[in-house]
Amino acid sequence: MITALTLLGIGLYLVLMFYIAYRAYQMNKHDDPEDWFLMGRSANTAMLVGTMFATWFSTFAFLGGPGFFYKNGVNWLLFGFFNAMGPILVMVIGPRIWALGKKFDFITPADLLSAYYNNSRRIRVLTGLICIAVLFPYSAIQITGIATALNSISGGLIAFNVGVLLIAVCVGVYSFVGGSRAVVWTDVIQGFAFAALLIVTMLLVIRWSGGWEQGWAAATQTKPEHFAFEGGAGRYITVMTLFTFGWILTPHLWQRLYMADSPQTLVKGAAITSFLALFVVTFTGAVIGMMALGMDFALPEGITSDALVPELYAQFLPAMGAVLVIAVFAAGMSTLDSQLISATSSFIQDLLPSVASVEPRKAMQLARVFEIAFVLALVAFAFSPSGRQLIAPLASIGVGMALTLLLPLLGALFWARASEPAVFWAMLLSWGVMIAMQFNLLPNPGIVGPPLWGLLVSAIAFFGISLAKDDPVDAERRQAFQDDMAPQFPETAEAQVQAAQAANA
Repeated sequence: MITALTLLGIGLYLVLMFYIAYRAYQMNKHDDPEDWFLMGRSANTAMLVGTMFATWFSTFAFLGGPGFFYKNGVNWLLFGFFNAMGPILVMVIGPRIWALGKKFDFITPADLLSAYYNNSRRIRVLTGLICIAVLFPYSAIQITGIATALNSISGGLIAFNVGVLLIAVCVGVYSFVGGSRAVVWTDVIQGFAFAALLIVTMLLVIRWSGGWEQGWAAATQTKPEHFAFEGGAGRYITVMTLFTFGWILTPHLWQRLYMADSPQTLVKGAAITSFLALFVVTFTGAVIGMMALGMDFALPEGITSDALVPELYAQFLPAMGAVLVIAVFAAGMSTLDSQLISATSSFIQDLLPSVASVEPRKAMQLARVFEIAFVLALVAFAFSPSGRQLIAPLASIGVGMALTLLLPLLGALFWARASEPAVFWAMLLSWGVMIAMQFNLLPNPGIVGPPLWGLLVSAIAFFGISLAKDDPVDAERRQAFQDDMAPQFPETAEAQVQAAQAANA
């Protein structure tokens, strides 16, 4: 009965989503990349908050977050505080990225970086490759998260592989038809629905555990080790760097900064999203995951902690489980289609022009081909043993790679001495070191994780080459990207003038 309700609910949800996609299809300018990938830069505050929240957290909020608290206890608590700082960082650099995107019609991260660094073709290609690599593992967790939830709530009736194929087909068709406009429209509804469902789930877990005081008492008595910080400053520094800086540099979130209809909308949207990140995701996830430790409950053998919330519903309120699975399906779909569209934009904007000159209509046709190939690659990965890893580690791999864009971006926005060779080698070397350590091709020599070692290599190459070789970008580009921004952002005007004087000294 529950499985039938779940499938019926998913079916009705998909009918609604495909209707929205069709309506968006009617409004889309199909040969205009700006309209297809950025909704014509017309997202208002409600749209921006909805799409940033729905895209930011996705299945992680329902599955990975509570599951990680259940597995690791308070050691994961700092994640939320760091993660809430990401939108605050958007308030600082986001308006600058928006202004440059509006002025120069940027669509992808590579558009901005390559344009500043002397229209560098190699920086465009490398940035495009990194963006697609960042999106792949993060997209994979959406597919595997939904499939895990379907398998759990159906008692194994809906096989993991069947769930993977179902979401892959749905997302592929939805993105193929609707573009970014359809994604944003549905995110507005889904983002706030996610928040409401997480809060309801937290309240139910408090009730199932016997109340606020009794629930915490039982949890601390059952697993006291989960309520003590283990130390390990290196790990906390790595998590802080990943989820404060790396998260907002993921390509699909970077493009949300281009998408706003004004910088004021961007700042308001970031402030609201920061609150949602701290309260709705971190606080509710901590309560759900850690209070479950003291309940008369245990995960079935062979089931990972990512399935905590679906298993709680399956055991304590099976009827509500169908609603949860529909919500997880929607959450994963909202993020996955954003990532698919973002990866496609990197392909046609950054990689395709480097190998062939293609007219816009043909480029958009090839974009559809790339979407299909990307989805098929995700399915193949999800079927592999590596694709069934825990959600949080897979997310960390993608976010970690995004850190390679941090210093090149700051150089373009603030530092007049930054040079094209420095940026290219900083990105290439840091990406290589990070990947090699992540897959044990290089040893990790210290207490911090691979993303931080990659960032350290990036800093050495970026600052070392820029300072050793006095070859900054053209003065005209520095004027457009930095000096001309000073009147709009006077809080950094003095620092930019000092940097320009140092570069010209």
